[in-house]
Amino acid sequence: MAEFTNREAIKGWASASPEMVANFGEEGDVTRRYLLNPVIFELAGNVAGKTALDAGCGQGYLARLLAKKGAVVTGIEPAAPWYTYAVHQEQAEPLGIRYVQADLSTWAAPSHAFDCVIANMVLMDIPDYLPALRTCIAALKRQGSLIVSLLHPCFEEPGSAWKEKGCVEVRDYFQERIVQQTYAHFIHRPLSTYLNSIIQEGCALQKVVEPQLDEALAKQYQAQRYWHVPGYVIIHAVKSS
Repeated sequence: MAEFTNREAIKGWASASPEMVANFGEEGDVTRRYLLNPVIFELAGNVAGKTALDAGCGQGYLARLLAKKGAVVTGIEPAAPWYTYAVHQEQAEPLGIRYVQADLSTWAAPSHAFDCVIANMVLMDIPDYLPALRTCIAALKRQGSLIVSLLHPCFEEPGSAWKEKGCVEVRDYFQERIVQQTYAHFIHRPLSTYLNSIIQEGCALQKVVEPQLDEALAKQYQAQRYWHVPGYVIIHAVKSS
């Protein structure tokens, strides 16, 4: 894979307009609202009174949802437009969320501070992902929960392709590579890379979920691909020591 740095990745996300950030929604986009959020909250369990780190929080929608459920939340986000929006929302509606603008790969996280760390659609966007994962795990208390959601590495082809072909094609699966998005990039890595990294860094896998969109919702949003083939994978692990 050609050299691609965290700085370049952050610059891509920082190119998002304020309107684009604001339009992301208070529960995230459609796939987050119906596919990711329900699974994340089921895996996290009762977060009332617990400390939670939203690692790569974007505009803060998940941090706010966690705080409204009673969690004591810290959100970390490097890209200025997303961080600025999150801070503004906290000022407008204080929920006790602490936001930090920093690169997850280099942030000096407080050790053993959080009951739950959630990296929601984050690790595949970070070129130097392993230090970012280590930051998340170092921040967890012993037996704390790590929840990681990703674009499903096995089925990354855009949903728009389904409308043309009625299938998802897989190619160059084993080759780590940079993939251009609308205003940023993600890095394709095999699923085993993430699973093995989580295990090797001292966590025990608990559950792997490939969420399926309800058939009626898939028809409503013309997103039949997510009824037939998963677009996302969610990993739940517990810090062993």
